[in-house]
Amino acid sequence: MTAMNRLNEAIERYGEWTAMSIKLADGAYTREQAPDHRLKRLLQVCNDLVCKPLSECRVLDLACLEGHYAIEFARHGSDVVGIEGRAEGVAKCDFVKAELGLTRAAFYHDDVRNLSARKYGEFDIVICSGLIYHLQAQDAWKLIRDMYTVCRGIVLIDTFVALAGRERVEVDGSTYYGHVYGEHSDTETAAEKQKKRWASLDNNTSFWFTEPSLLNLLARAGFTTTLDVLTPTMPGNLRDRKTYIVVKGKPATVLTSDETQRHPHADIPEGLNPRIDPSQIQRGALFLAAKRILPQGVKDAIKPALRALKLLPPDGTPQFQRKSE
Repeated sequence: MTAMNRLNEAIERYGEWTAMSIKLADGAYTREQAPDHRLKRLLQVCNDLVCKPLSECRVLDLACLEGHYAIEFARHGSDVVGIEGRAEGVAKCDFVKAELGLTRAAFYHDDVRNLSARKYGEFDIVICSGLIYHLQAQDAWKLIRDMYTVCRGIVLIDTFVALAGRERVEVDGSTYYGHVYGEHSDTETAAEKQKKRWASLDNNTSFWFTEPSLLNLLARAGFTTTLDVLTPTMPGNLRDRKTYIVVKGKPATVLTSDETQRHPHADIPEGLNPRIDPSQIQRGALFLAAKRILPQGVKDAIKPALRALKLLPPDGTPQFQRKSE
């Protein structure tokens, strides 16, 4: 029997592949060929930043759907675990695993909210793609903490973020912002929810955190660095879809500045950062003429008044520079 025939049998049994076009054998693909730019981005980031070959890495793919990311890393020789909450998805993953003869990949039918190091061990790479925004706020926070526990390297988070903090939630005594997203109607049965492969498993609503709130939660969990991935590019990518590299490292100790070492972590404030270098501010002709004509002493004398009127930003010049000027 050809790979295509076996694929057709699998489709009859488990349904069509919804998005992941995975190369099998004899020119067969799980669905029509199409580029997956997110796959390329995640793979490249790991290839660049993990300090050992992928073949020596243990990789976890959370809510892996039909397993493309897990399968890709397994093809590179990684020891891979995929967790998926829908049985049909796990069956598709196992089908591709068998077709490609992958011996270092294992797929489990489980809820990612059950993640623990005791159950699944530790991983060099944790992939959390298309998941956090399908969870309620408290579950998302628990998952972030659980990812910290099982991670011994980096976590790749690809997620939607709320562009405005329209609603607030309390998480362990602190306030975070975002908006509520509808996943299922109140009248849908558990069976109907299971059939919606691109929605949450059971919660009718999920919470999309703003970027500052999500980054603050990651820092609160103990992750030491979070990076925003800009390349490889995502053609046609949405402004509210973000990819982050989150590092579980050891806090560095500053040896040359006690005050710097003592300074506590500061949460990122909500909203757009209003602070910019004064050179970026568009000025009128009168302001530019006064700046050019007035003596420096006069300009220094009137700056406090202009700052009080908020016509100039607060003085951010280092003290030593002010003295030298």
